[in-house]
Amino acid sequence: MRGKAVHIIAAIAESLRFLAVAFLAFSVGALLSPSVSSLLRYAAAPQLLFAAGFFFMWLDPARYSSYRPLLAIGKAASAVCFLPLAGALIRDPAAMGSTFGIAYLGVILAFFLVVVDLSSLCILMLGSPPKAGAPGLPDAPGRPEPGVGQSPGDIERVEDL
Repeated sequence: MRGKAVHIIAAIAESLRFLAVAFLAFSVGALLSPSVSSLLRYAAAPQLLFAAGFFFMWLDPARYSSYRPLLAIGKAASAVCFLPLAGALIRDPAAMGSTFGIAYLGVILAFFLVVVDLSSLCILMLGSPPKAGAPGLPDAPGRPEPGVGQSPGDIERVEDL
């Protein structure tokens, strides 16, 4: 069962956001030191979880919509942590310079990061979770559907053997 196209678009945007973080680090000269490069990879890799989360919400929204609040908290934390980064980028002359022949590439990438963060947060906050009664969701809240071999009749048959 496929979900809304907005979730697959958000997954692609989150993947591009990860690459934008790496290019931003290169733009400001942070990747020139091996220790900083390793630290950046360590810090940026968890951002790929957002891409995976949106992908799975697109793949099967009924099953993975329960992760929506966790993704929203993570995106809100990313948006809050962007504020000190933006202040540092404004003061950094390397972010205002030309990288790869593109003037102000650091500022452009930072703007892309904040747009992806805010749009992902809006998708998570404004998107509606699947309705009860949809395929794969239990009708009664709090009571999971019995799986194969989990109904009371199946359990009694096993106990009689």
